Amino acid sequence: MRQQVIDKIRTKALGGISISNELPYGEKDVPLYLKNPKTIYVDLTQYESEPLFLTFGGCDISNTTTVVELYFTTDAKKLPANYDTVVDTLRAVKDEIEFNGAVNREAFVSTSYDGDLLITVLEYRLTRII
Repeated sequence: MRQQVIDKIRTKALGGISISNELPYGEKDVPLYLKNPKTIYVDLTQYESEPLFLTFGGCDISNTTTVVELYFTTDAKKLPANYDTVVDTLRAVKDEIEFNGAVNREAFVSTSYDGDLLITVLEYRLTRII
């Protein structure tokens, strides 16, 4: 799903914010998104599974969630004029991801600061019952 997210974001007009194929990890514990502001980095796909029904016949039913996080930074003192539009555009990507059987599509946004950089983390959570 990671590559699909990257491909979908590449088609969006993000006004000066680019996307990288690289993972967000950097050398010496400094994430790449801190070194390269205005560049989106997408992390590896993660999976969570929560049993809903356990059967004796080995046909268990689970809530399975696929999670992809992306990171980017901007100057906190001088946010891009289109920052809110960029975040809204990225949130909407959750509805464009091909994910058969999805019963729930969520996009969560959180922010934090590192010096004068605003770190934006967006998490896509797509859930299906299997």
